[in-house]
Amino acid sequence: MPDIGYAIVALMSLLVFSSIGGVFHRKKTIQLAASSLILVALAAVSACALYLQDSYSVLGALLINPFSMLFVLLFSFTLLLINLLSYDRSSDYPSFSLLFSFVVVGALVVAMANSIVTIVLGIELTVLPTAFMIIINGKNFVEPAVKLFIMSAVSVSMLVFAVILIYPYDPALSLMGYIANPGIAGSYLVMLSLLLFIAGISFDAALFPFNMWIPDVYQGAPANITALLSGVNKKVAFVAMLEILFVLLLHLSPIFSVMIQALAVITMFFGNIVALVQNEVKRLFAYSSISQAGYIAIGIAAASQLGVESSMFYLFAHAFMIIGAFAIILWLESNNVRSIQEYRGLASRNRWAALCLTVFMLSLIGIPPFIGFIGKFLLFSSAISANLVWLAAIGVINSIISVYYYAKVIISMYSGIEKTPLKMGTSIGIVVIICLIAVVAIGLYPGPLISAVSTASNTLIAM
Repeated sequence: MPDIGYAIVALMSLLVFSSIGGVFHRKKTIQLAASSLILVALAAVSACALYLQDSYSVLGALLINPFSMLFVLLFSFTLLLINLLSYDRSSDYPSFSLLFSFVVVGALVVAMANSIVTIVLGIELTVLPTAFMIIINGKNFVEPAVKLFIMSAVSVSMLVFAVILIYPYDPALSLMGYIANPGIAGSYLVMLSLLLFIAGISFDAALFPFNMWIPDVYQGAPANITALLSGVNKKVAFVAMLEILFVLLLHLSPIFSVMIQALAVITMFFGNIVALVQNEVKRLFAYSSISQAGYIAIGIAAASQLGVESSMFYLFAHAFMIIGAFAIILWLESNNVRSIQEYRGLASRNRWAALCLTVFMLSLIGIPPFIGFIGKFLLFSSAISANLVWLAAIGVINSIISVYYYAKVIISMYSGIEKTPLKMGTSIGIVVIICLIAVVAIGLYPGPLISAVSTASNTLIAM
């Protein structure tokens, strides 16, 4: 039903225009309601399209199929959570909402991309507005905004240069143009362009060594923007990497699989080892987020259908785990609680918040029965099935390393007694509850999500 594709395009346009109107009428409540309703509608339409399992093109640039609709559903839902987090946190919510609408469009465009140009434009529509969303919060946030802007400029330069190198071989710049051209695999320029694609996308995906900007930006930015960067922007980059790698790279040379294996190993060790010595909780989660990118890369390195499915499943899992964790970090940050030492006695000040943060961290470690355990089990299983037992073993070792720094936070929360209670706001509480339900419910009953990612992976590989 092509009408579904046009409905998604219409809803994205409506979101942008309603946000422009919100800049003029300056009524935060109306703007929140309008954007939230549109995001809910996008999630509902994508769920309908995912159920129908149709595959067709819209406007020649966007694909409607189970793969794209699965991620439209994920991005619509997670962006709705980010919108709720930002309502009270943003000092200029109408301006934030306008920039946020472009992030939504960029994320959905990448999910439905039918060409390399569409992917590049979508990534930049996601990253650049995020930098401006940081700076509208005040002069204190200039440094992280500038760092993010510079890194995004470097990333887009690599991506555009890669497009220029590819253009003579595929003027249409379609994802299918490579496979259709049997002589393309022998071109060194094409190989160079694909290396540039990996490097450019790795800036946003947080793969080593392109992730050096992440700790400073995550720590310096408001926590709601940090949740956006980790919970959505990084997922957008991995979706782009899945589209390019499995439609292009693995059809050309196995060397790219070896390269992703190396990136996964170094990224996991770098994130987990450096996180061990962190005292500021948001910076600790920044390095944790880097290590999580390494886990996701395991599935891509496996270069198999099970690998695709496991990476897609873990993208869902990590989105809810990290957004829920950053929602609590945002609330505590607003109460001047930032370091691990300042988390001491949190359980006596708000037992519910301490319990939820504990669940999110246990899930990030990979402890059953939470969603993180299912995700890591699938990732490590995909590596083993691809005869990469050593890679699965390294993933398990890194999960064990992560126990130490997460345990420091958990022990601090349940140590000592603080008499001053802390009350969580309504919007943050809603986000935490939704994420908690997703982490526990999908962990106990992962069947429907596994079935959905299996159908989506079949669509991607069938291309």
